[in-house]
Amino acid sequence: MRPPVSSTSRDEAPTAAAEDRWTVRLGDKVATRDNNFDVLRLFAAWAVLVSHSFALVGRAEPLSWFGTSLGHVSVLIFFAVSGLLIRRSWEYDPRPRDFWTKRALRLLPALAVVGVVTAFVLGPVVTSLSPGDYFSSWQTWFYPVRITLLWTFGAPLPGVFEDNVHPGVNGPLWSLPVEVLAYFFLFVLGVTGLLKKRGVVTAVAVLSLVWAGWWVTVTSTAIGATYVLAGFAVGAAAYSWRERIVLAWPVALLLVPLCIAAGLGPEPVRVVTWTLAAVYLSYWFAFAVPPVGRALTRFGDASYGVYIWAFPVQQTIVQVGGPDTSPWTIMIIATPIVWLLAIASWRLVERPALRHKPRPVRPTA
Repeated sequence: MRPPVSSTSRDEAPTAAAEDRWTVRLGDKVATRDNNFDVLRLFAAWAVLVSHSFALVGRAEPLSWFGTSLGHVSVLIFFAVSGLLIRRSWEYDPRPRDFWTKRALRLLPALAVVGVVTAFVLGPVVTSLSPGDYFSSWQTWFYPVRITLLWTFGAPLPGVFEDNVHPGVNGPLWSLPVEVLAYFFLFVLGVTGLLKKRGVVTAVAVLSLVWAGWWVTVTSTAIGATYVLAGFAVGAAAYSWRERIVLAWPVALLLVPLCIAAGLGPEPVRVVTWTLAAVYLSYWFAFAVPPVGRALTRFGDASYGVYIWAFPVQQTIVQVGGPDTSPWTIMIIATPIVWLLAIASWRLVERPALRHKPRPVRPTA
């Protein structure tokens, strides 16, 4: 059923503004700040928390019926959004040093704080080792450096969460070096001038989809670098075609049953369909849907903080409650704790760091 539109009389045709309320052209909206990206990213980050609430106690979550998880889909959404926005960022400021400075200021300060707090505040409390043994290990002292500068995101902390169902300190951080790899590919296309060539960007997106479909066939891995990089590439290509892409509610509605059907089909079909759908639905929700969830984002952009803080908090809950802890209990306890940590991260670390971002130049032709 079509969303209702207003009219001043029974016979009056709907106004253009009303007709366009749920259908917009991407090119008309992509440069504006009037969008739902903040709440979309926050929901995606929270969905990763929900997914891990099941995985960390060895339980299957609903989307496992389709050979994937809510967390995997959420990471794909992150990359789909980044592909569009980072591509736009390059067009507005194509200076290499500024490009990398912005990316570093967004990712590294908050990550460094997570590393320090995890190693020197949480670690001593939850480790199975004595304080002397814990603090005498090089892994303890180098953990913040390893995850912040060396990108060793599987780095352990001595005696920390080793007896949990899924040992690991902060598993979701695997996606951050993949994100940086996506930035690098876009950067190379940008400095060589190929990013301005729509055919080249489109070819890269198509090849990335083919590669992702082939990779999942060969490895039977539902998520990984190839999958999410394809989402980033399609997002970057969407920016190149922004003047021709219409974000319409009938298409968005049609994609839902299409994704369900694809999820029950062959792996390559699911990967390609869900990647394209993640891109389209993310942009439709961000630009065509009226503003929603502003109360959730009034305290700041907490999505990155939720993403990088959730796993250690959830692992702590599992360690205290044991392997039989209900996934719903983990989710209910972790959500407010992680939310507060994420808001603190935004206000005390991320936002102050972002104030040092280079000023953009005028958009290039």
